[in-house]
Amino acid sequence: MLQKYFSICILLFSLLFFSCRKETGKPSWDTHDIAPLVGTSLNINNLIPDSILKANPDSSLKIVYKNNLFKFSMDTLFKIPDTSLTNSYTIPVALTLQPGQPVVSNKPSETTYNLKGAQLRTIVIKSGSINYYIKSYVHEVTNFVYSLPCASKNGQPFTININVPAAVGNTPGVYDQTYDMSGYVLDLTGINKNKFNTINTSLTALVSPNGKPVLINPTDSLTIKNTFQDFIPYYAQGYFGQSTFNEGPSETNFSGLKNIVNGSIQLEDVKFNLSIENPVGLDARIIINNLNSINTRKGTNIGLVNSIIGAPININRAAESAGIVYPTYANFPLNSSNSNIKALLENLPDKFSFSMQMTTNPLGNIAGSNDFIYSDKLLKAILEMEIPLSFVATNLTLADTVDLNIANKNGANNLKSGTITMIADNGFPFDAALQIYMLNDNNTIADSLFTGPNTILKAPLNASYRAIGKTTTTLIIPVSESKMNALYNTKKIVFKTIYNTSNQPQYMKIYSDYGIDLKLIGDVNYTVQLK
Repeated sequence: MLQKYFSICILLFSLLFFSCRKETGKPSWDTHDIAPLVGTSLNINNLIPDSILKANPDSSLKIVYKNNLFKFSMDTLFKIPDTSLTNSYTIPVALTLQPGQPVVSNKPSETTYNLKGAQLRTIVIKSGSINYYIKSYVHEVTNFVYSLPCASKNGQPFTININVPAAVGNTPGVYDQTYDMSGYVLDLTGINKNKFNTINTSLTALVSPNGKPVLINPTDSLTIKNTFQDFIPYYAQGYFGQSTFNEGPSETNFSGLKNIVNGSIQLEDVKFNLSIENPVGLDARIIINNLNSINTRKGTNIGLVNSIIGAPININRAAESAGIVYPTYANFPLNSSNSNIKALLENLPDKFSFSMQMTTNPLGNIAGSNDFIYSDKLLKAILEMEIPLSFVATNLTLADTVDLNIANKNGANNLKSGTITMIADNGFPFDAALQIYMLNDNNTIADSLFTGPNTILKAPLNASYRAIGKTTTTLIIPVSESKMNALYNTKKIVFKTIYNTSNQPQYMKIYSDYGIDLKLIGDVNYTVQLK
């Protein structure tokens, strides 16, 4: 609403400044002009974001808001660290090998990750890679077959066949390559399928079948470094351990009422629900320490009073079948009877804060190491509210600061004074007072435009207190020469509107057809100078 009104003012001033300027030093006389009529229509969408504004069947409006209070990340349970494995292979005595003979014969090995109590059996890699670095002092090309028997993609195990250059003198042959592991399934149960968090590898190195016989001395070593890096799972299965995590204090923004800077409101009714959705295959116990409504404009903070605060909440594990996850839910409806939820919302918050504690698998490994988690299906707490726009408002103040740029590079010294007439046809069932402030370079108020009456009167009401038709209010804004010059040099303006319904005997509903039509007329005195 305010920005549209501001745009009209700017258009009007711009027309006046640019159309009225004459050069100085010539014969002149004073005159005045009336600017063309300009109009616009404003409705409730100018006060509340339309993304959260919904209409009821009777066209009355409500705020519908849904947001994740928190999400439980996979990293909270475990994180697969980058790991480097370095192995050196030598032949104890000098030996001449023929083409195709092995330098290293099928060397299996295992690496076990430390995952903070988690015992993983399977992961599907969302992203990550293996860097394979080989340094060979063998004076012939060597052929390496490196495999991860525990890793497969589309049913095929991860295997690479590498030709490493021959050493030249004391300079080793080097191979350095990185391989993408996205989409691979890792079996982390080890070679004998009886472990957790374990990767097993296999290596064979031959003198190239296309090479020549080569003498290998004990100093002619092979050094192999495997680096598993940036592994991020899409899916994991195993036992995720019994751990306790603290979340918060954390804050989430609520933008629905961000333009309200002062005043108070009494809501007729609210519907509020705190729900916990668990698509993770593990049991949990949650304790919500606090849930607060924060109004940073007023500096007020109101905590929720309800039996869920400080009490343990047991969350059952999700189920999984053929890749389909069936989450579990816990819902906690809050209303005026079981909580102070109205007070939280009448605080006109722009933030909600919370802190909580969660214990995973509080009864231990009761699922036989069959916990599971998907990276895109995470346990979360969801805040849902429905606020019918039926309220009593007292000095409810909305403010908006906007940049102002009406300066004419060639000057506007011929502009003297005048008036701005605003005609408002108000279809809302409450009065509205308007004020416009000019800010100085320190962003503090330097002056205001309205010095006289500035109240837009409410629409007429029927017996049900629904607005019918519109009420016309005419406001005159005198603008002196000094104030015009001040406005001319102002870079920022604050618009404030104050709403009151307290003179009505009941809660006032807001309907989708409510609105205000504004018309602006400018009558400005200026000096005309002849060429």
